[in-house]
Amino acid sequence: MIRYLLGRVVGGLITLFCVTGLAFFATALAPGNPAAVLLGNMATPERIEAVTRQLGLDQPLPVRYGIWLRETLLGNLGTSSVSFKPVLDLVGAAAFPTLQLAAASLVVAVVIAIPLGLLLAQNRNLWWSRPASSLITIGISVPGFWVGLMLIVLFSVTLRLLPSGGYVPPSRDVVGNIRSLVLPVATLAIYLIPSLVRFVRVTAISVLREDYIDTAVAKGVTSGAILMRHVAPNTLVTTITYIGLQLGVLISGAVVVELIFSIPGLGRLGLNAVLNRDYPVVQGVVLLAATGYVVVNLLIDLAYALIDPRVRTR
Repeated sequence: MIRYLLGRVVGGLITLFCVTGLAFFATALAPGNPAAVLLGNMATPERIEAVTRQLGLDQPLPVRYGIWLRETLLGNLGTSSVSFKPVLDLVGAAAFPTLQLAAASLVVAVVIAIPLGLLLAQNRNLWWSRPASSLITIGISVPGFWVGLMLIVLFSVTLRLLPSGGYVPPSRDVVGNIRSLVLPVATLAIYLIPSLVRFVRVTAISVLREDYIDTAVAKGVTSGAILMRHVAPNTLVTTITYIGLQLGVLISGAVVVELIFSIPGLGRLGLNAVLNRDYPVVQGVVLLAATGYVVVNLLIDLAYALIDPRVRTR
């Protein structure tokens, strides 16, 4: 068990190192001079050269990466070249809305998708199963931004029940925070649910075809008991792995949702930083996103080991 977890931790650290290195060199090699963008209309060759030296952009790339990596390990992500605020403060302020949106959307998607996938698998021969499966397939092909816009038109413009955008921190107003997240969470959950339902359905159908299921049926075990005692536990292992693989989809979907609903999260911060060539903020956002991805996958690997005893013996 310890060797298994140690291997996952080492693999996660290597992944994090590669992602951060790729993010640093990609932003450093991007066309354009951040110093010129920062100066704007005040840019002159002398001023650009001075700001370039001040930001350390005249150093060789390996030296700059080494300095950035050292400072990052010390907890210093640098300073924004646009707002001149510490990157750690900007990223920290934007992390909570994104984390709240992603966590709530994932919980809603899992609570709805897993029972629905099991139900579709158990009743796959009934008349309504095929239309429901077709509807799930259509849901996979629907763009997330279109779902968000339709929800805004229905619940904000037509019914006027929920705000069309913005974010209210829970420290200011808990009810307002919940109201501001209903449509974004619904949009992201609807984006995640169809693919998760289809995966659970396919996995559960393969479990239902096993010999021990036929044995349970022959013994007179009810279909509900078979679903809960045999199918659901054996489906859970692969479903957890699939949810871990979907984290990338969750992060990319959260970026789009934040832009549609004007949520000041990491996606919106990162996009504005890219447009303004604020490379320290871009690197900080990528670092935090990659760290979250690695940590969540480590937790999923731990859950995988706890659920499946065979993993602990590897």
